[in-house]
Amino acid sequence: MHGSNTLPKSERLQRGYQFRRAYEHGRKFVGRLVVLHVVDDPPTGRALGTVTSRKIGGAVVRNRARRLLREAYRLNKQKLKTNLHLVMIARSGINGKRLRDVEAELLRLFKAAGILNET
Repeated sequence: MHGSNTLPKSERLQRGYQFRRAYEHGRKFVGRLVVLHVVDDPPTGRALGTVTSRKIGGAVVRNRARRLLREAYRLNKQKLKTNLHLVMIARSGINGKRLRDVEAELLRLFKAAGILNET
């Protein structure tokens, strides 16, 4: 993933308080591969944060999980409402999964959260 396929900084959650806000005030949806926290009325537009703890594996495993989450989000972000902060926490089930598995789960969680645009 190089160039235009990366998430611009403006679309990333980077500050601890942004993550805390998602945990404390966001709605939580639990899947087998990912836990999704949704903040519906953030002060800024749409943004994504990913969390991969050491519990799911070493650096290589965590980086791959992060890439899968970001890519699945990027491919589907145009289907989402615009004013959202999302925090995705990888679960150990994500190990060895393909992008399409992660994408399918994310879409299911997005639907459960009611954050897909009605198109």
